[in-house]
Amino acid sequence: MSEPTPVSAASNRNIILFFSGKFASVLGSSMYTFVVGLYILQLTGSGSSFAVTLLCGMLPSIILSPFAGVVADMVNRRKLLIGSDAASVLIMLLSFAAVSIEGMSLLPIYISLILLSICATFYSISASSSMMMLVDRDSIQRTGSLNQIASSVGHLLAPILAGMLYAFLPLEEFMLLNAAGLTISTVMGCMLKFKPAPEALSEAGLTDGAAETGNPPLRERLGSVAAEVRTNLKEGFSYVIRRPVIRSLLIIVFWINFFVVALNVVLPFVAVQTLGLSSKQYGILEAMLAAGMLLMSLLLTVLRQSNNPVNTIIGGLSALGLLFLAMALPLLLHFNAAVTFFFFLPLLILVGVVIIIINIPIQVYLQQSIEEEYRGRVFGLVEGIAGSIAPLGMLLYGVLLDWIPGSIILLASGAAILAVTLTGRRGLISSNAAEQQGVQVEHGAEQAGA
Repeated sequence: MSEPTPVSAASNRNIILFFSGKFASVLGSSMYTFVVGLYILQLTGSGSSFAVTLLCGMLPSIILSPFAGVVADMVNRRKLLIGSDAASVLIMLLSFAAVSIEGMSLLPIYISLILLSICATFYSISASSSMMMLVDRDSIQRTGSLNQIASSVGHLLAPILAGMLYAFLPLEEFMLLNAAGLTISTVMGCMLKFKPAPEALSEAGLTDGAAETGNPPLRERLGSVAAEVRTNLKEGFSYVIRRPVIRSLLIIVFWINFFVVALNVVLPFVAVQTLGLSSKQYGILEAMLAAGMLLMSLLLTVLRQSNNPVNTIIGGLSALGLLFLAMALPLLLHFNAAVTFFFFLPLLILVGVVIIIINIPIQVYLQQSIEEEYRGRVFGLVEGIAGSIAPLGMLLYGVLLDWIPGSIILLASGAAILAVTLTGRRGLISSNAAEQQGVQVEHGAEQAGA
């Protein structure tokens, strides 16, 4: 067996560092968010106060994702990644100081959630857009899978650990735990080794350690920042429009996220209200979804990366639509609660598996096909689109459940997913084939010129 190249060794090192930092960050942040929710419900007993907590965590990401993408393409991504994590640590320490001095109240909690969400948005975009500068091209699938594993395991462990510790630790000590997790993530980020940036980015001063001399005064730079952001944002939209495959994927991501939200709303309603399942049984159903995602993520770390992720994405979307239709069957045929519960168990595992089969190839395709100078803006648009539609879907399905049985909503959602897949399939495949042919022609021309 041949020795790994220096690039491969650096790639493996970065993967381990990235995984470790992500896990520590997700675990600490998820424990803090979980405990904040419990604390606010116990303190106020108000559903609206709890809803404000959710909005504080969601809205900054939805609003700022496209702008975070612009910033990621304008500045040094390594500094942005490390700075976002370091700022999160500072926010947690300041929040701890505030509640220690002034006492516990809702205002510092809400402010900390908003600021953490802002930092997390910039961190997420900078990390996503830097992937090709951190790992080998053939390691994108493995990296994305390990990233998903870190998130899944962190989200699974967080409520368990937080629930055990909540009886013994006050909220401010969970702030310190979150700060510790974010500190680990920051240290891991500092240890990451970035590849040299392409020439276009190097000229823009985006390489690690780029010279910072000769810049105009801060006052002059601030005067042109708004115009520069607008220009870069327009260029990002124009780039997506010029790339048919990316444009089609964004449209599919938008609609699929909208219809998949039905599961998040319908499942708890059906489990508790329709079937009368216990909280333990409902928790098991929720865990099956996470287990499926974790299982497929582990599998993808060892499977060979696909050379044609578009076909995998289409197959996964078709399977997801069929699984939604299958979940409606026991409700339509009026199976008893026990049979429906055991029918749902394998289906939810398969839904988790299929979600990863869709998500990871999308990440692989976007990482490999987007030019470095546009990657931040495109990933900002992807996260903004995916995040913005979820609250609307939750609201709509919540209203519909008061009027329409959950089985009908699942059927309609499954049919809609299949319709979106079939509608976008031909254009996606033809656009991908044309794009691949264009790449081959360009590569042949370069070889002939050489």
